[in-house]
Amino acid sequence: MTDLGFLLARHGYGAVAHDRTARGGADTYVSRLLGRRTVVLGDREGARAFYDESLARRAGAVPPPLAWLLFGRGAVHGMDGTAHRDRKRLFLDVLDPDRLDSLIEEVRGALVTRAAGWTGREVDLHRELVSVYGAAALHWAGLDVSRREADLVSRRLAEIVDGFGFTGVAYVRGWRARRWSERWARAAVRDARSGRTTPPSGSALQMVAATDLDDREAAVELLNVLRPTVAVSWLGCFAGLALASVPAEDRARLVAPEAVHERYAFAQEVRRTSPFVPALTALAVRDAEVSGVRVRAGDRLLLDVVGVDHHESRWPAPRVFDADRFLDHDEVAAESAFDLVPQGGGHPSGHRCPGESLTLRLLSETVRVLAGLELEVTPGVADATRMPTLPAGSDRVRVARSARHRPDAAWVGPTRALG
Repeated sequence: MTDLGFLLARHGYGAVAHDRTARGGADTYVSRLLGRRTVVLGDREGARAFYDESLARRAGAVPPPLAWLLFGRGAVHGMDGTAHRDRKRLFLDVLDPDRLDSLIEEVRGALVTRAAGWTGREVDLHRELVSVYGAAALHWAGLDVSRREADLVSRRLAEIVDGFGFTGVAYVRGWRARRWSERWARAAVRDARSGRTTPPSGSALQMVAATDLDDREAAVELLNVLRPTVAVSWLGCFAGLALASVPAEDRARLVAPEAVHERYAFAQEVRRTSPFVPALTALAVRDAEVSGVRVRAGDRLLLDVVGVDHHESRWPAPRVFDADRFLDHDEVAAESAFDLVPQGGGHPSGHRCPGESLTLRLLSETVRVLAGLELEVTPGVADATRMPTLPAGSDRVRVARSARHRPDAAWVGPTRALG
């Protein structure tokens, strides 16, 4: 049987589906990844096991060439137990929903301003979103930078994200961006700690600088606030592609200030159908049984993110983009800890991404602005072997007229593109 590492390199987001078919088709099954016995978890019970801290640990689970590029050496993502909870408290405080309002408002204002200049021409939607999200995040985080510096930092953070899939030149470029970004972030932390700058009280920079982390660790975690914010631009492009085929009357409703739940539902469906990564990994610390499959201490555990987010028992017609499935917010919220895992799952105090609410709010505001534009997007598919991927044509989105819509646009949904 072919190693999953090879399949991930060859098939990307479709790798686990290929592997599952070759190994009998069960949701939970035994495979091999980088030569190590691996239990693949592809349903609700598997996700529950993956986030059982008595069974799974994160330390050492992600190979350093990937973990250190994407997260930074010594980051919270590779910690477990008390050390993880103590470090994660910093992120929960920084990303407290009450602290996010100013960031969301700045993103909305910047998008409205930028969109006014898009009419009648082609734009690179991804580049625009990287610039808007990045500049707003830097200002919100307490970093006083010029527009030129904000654009530079935002591009570097996007290059880190773009390189995590080990894709040739992008991987090398990502490491250059990682080294540059850590030098820049260390300087920002040192300036705040020495009094050369005075970041606003309660800002991310002020809170990170106030910890007892050394300058390098503090810089890494500051970037782990900023980088994921910029990474939402990948999902924002899939949101724009989805909106291009929404009927005019539905798009008009998405623009309405009171349509909070409708925009939330649309953002959730974008996340479900276009997960950022195909899988997540951990290591088993004890023997166990999951869905009839034996797990041995030392096994690799691999959470099939695409499989869980498309499991037919929870998501009827899983490859159809249907935001209405999320309109019952309370029901979805109650079940989403292990049924919807595009940014991980489980309880927020565990390894669930603390930036999930920020992602949803950024996407919701992006949908609100883009829904008011007539987007002409050439229908296409994303390269499923490229991680992370973008919808084809997102670099040449044309905005024909403001506040007008084309309900007859063709649509190739994000999931179909990644399937």
